[in-house]
Amino acid sequence: MIERYLSPSELRRLLSALLVVALFLCILTLFAFLIVPGTRNANAPAAEVPVAAPQGQSGWLDPTAYLAEKGRTVPPIDPRTVMSPNPELMARGKAIYVQTCATCHGAEGQGDGPGAKGLNPAPRRFTQKEGWKNGPGIPEIFQTLEKGVPGSSMVSYNYLSKRDRMALVHAVQSLGRFARAQEDPKALEGLARLFATAGETIPNRVPVAKALTLIAKESQPVARLDLRDPAVRAAVLDPERAAQTLALLPGWRQSVERLASGLSQGLPGNGFSPMVATYSREEWGVLHRALVTP
Repeated sequence: MIERYLSPSELRRLLSALLVVALFLCILTLFAFLIVPGTRNANAPAAEVPVAAPQGQSGWLDPTAYLAEKGRTVPPIDPRTVMSPNPELMARGKAIYVQTCATCHGAEGQGDGPGAKGLNPAPRRFTQKEGWKNGPGIPEIFQTLEKGVPGSSMVSYNYLSKRDRMALVHAVQSLGRFARAQEDPKALEGLARLFATAGETIPNRVPVAKALTLIAKESQPVARLDLRDPAVRAAVLDPERAAQTLALLPGWRQSVERLASGLSQGLPGNGFSPMVATYSREEWGVLHRALVTP
């Protein structure tokens, strides 16, 4: 029918035009389904590279359950690599925070982690400007990690290398939701000098659990703790490890002070809750009586 209105040459031109349009539509479809998504993915921000936890699979509130490690000497650190946060340092700091800090301080630094209940004083809220024991600056947070906070459940984190502690410092600072005062130049200079001039000698390390297991094999069997008393249940995290700790602590049955001083060291790796570090003299007496006369 169409031949009645078009000459053969005009028909060929029409078919050629239709073919070109069809080819163009095919190319456009291919571009939309293949090229555009690839371009979008290429421009997307790089996914954060997961960082392995630095202390192995630690137990609840137990930073001492690190992997066995052979001792080594770490040379001084270039301060420029740790004094300011960089993506690699922040990623490691966040991994350490999740493993060792979030249980008490919370994933967002609000002091609302599952291990915060019952702790007195309560864990620090990193999001708030008020209440920092040493201060929210880099040198102050590093000091807190170095020495802990006496009279609280915040123990020393000096088992971490200096680089890892600085990574954790930056991770903690990143949780703050307040305008931070300018850092003290002299304190920063002193911290930088510490990194640049002093290396680290890291001794052979064995997880507390493994060390206690080896000691237990060389000693007499240890009786299990009686957890029926509420005072004992509140103070003990790991009954087996706590029993081994008491078995190796001389004189604790005869002295409340000896029990308190002995258990306050090595928390929580000795099987007792960090909460016992905040006990009063009367609370230690209650725990002592419960342990001596189950």
